[in-house]
Amino acid sequence: MFAKSCNIPAGHTCHADKAPLDPLSSYGTFAVLGTGEAIASGGTSLKLIGNSASSLAVASRLGQGALSLGLAELTVGAGVVAGGIVGTVAMLLPNSTAGDDVFYTAEQYADLSTANTGVRINVKYLPDGVVSTYGFYTGNNPAWKGVPVIAAIARGEQFVADLGEGIELIWTPAAEPNKVLGIPALEGVEHKPTHFVFPEVRQAEQILVNPELPPDYRDAIIWFPVETGILPIYLSLNVRNGPGVVSGVGQDVVGVWLDHARSGLGAPIPTKIADKLRGREFSSFDAFRKAFWIEVGNDPELSRQFNQDNLERIQSGYAPATRDKDAVGKRGTFELHHVERIADGGAVYNVDNLRANTPRNHIDIHRK
Repeated sequence: MFAKSCNIPAGHTCHADKAPLDPLSSYGTFAVLGTGEAIASGGTSLKLIGNSASSLAVASRLGQGALSLGLAELTVGAGVVAGGIVGTVAMLLPNSTAGDDVFYTAEQYADLSTANTGVRINVKYLPDGVVSTYGFYTGNNPAWKGVPVIAAIARGEQFVADLGEGIELIWTPAAEPNKVLGIPALEGVEHKPTHFVFPEVRQAEQILVNPELPPDYRDAIIWFPVETGILPIYLSLNVRNGPGVVSGVGQDVVGVWLDHARSGLGAPIPTKIADKLRGREFSSFDAFRKAFWIEVGNDPELSRQFNQDNLERIQSGYAPATRDKDAVGKRGTFELHHVERIADGGAVYNVDNLRANTPRNHIDIHRK
């Protein structure tokens, strides 16, 4: 296998009893990197957002080379949208595998199309702009433990791995390796300080907002020719949309608007709010979300449906709090849901593709 918790004995691939809540660092050295700006065809550098080891140590594990994300030439995949996309990756490099024959050798990856790993990782931007990284323990779940193996192919001095949907991972050697001091930081981006590997879905749902599960991850193990000296790395990719213009007409809603957020697909966007937002351009969906709640708070009719505490929240651009029985764990505010997933081509800024949901109903939707 590729990686497992350091708490699992040699010769074993998973916990003998119930798996604990482990820190991600127990599976190896990890780093989170992002482009910070739209991915370009020639490659946009990945800069450091968070890591479990020093920047210099991570760079050393990468052969002192630099990583970037690029758009494949003459290719526009389903995940590449107008306005550009910003890429964030979580990278895992296992600690020493010596003396434990359950780990693959570096040479074996050349013959593998899929490989087993004890953890799969997701990385995402939260509504407040903080980057969250978490993993799921795969155990003996056959639908979770296998990930694609992708070869990095030589292209001149670079090595390039095709991550699918028109996105490439590019490794570029340093001109002067001895002068590499680490990976530059991506300024202005905060990384959530806790990075857990959850043993079960229910536990994750008590802490995380709409946690994605491993079958939905865009992850792979990237292997380099043995002669490069670069060991295989696990990489999980997340892309988010750049700027976009609001479209859609919304729906007329009868009664208390957010009462509809507790069932079905949730509460549709009211026509009067769609009229206020349509045609406006936003730099990110987070910026749109803030403007959306402000418009709700400014509407004379809708604003009367909130108590004073929630009115102050939405007029400041924050989602209103739900009733206790509609909350799940730490998720206690209304959430926006894309009816057709963005990954499946759903329109990001079309209000007709959006619904407001309670956390409990949002979780139920994603379970179906």
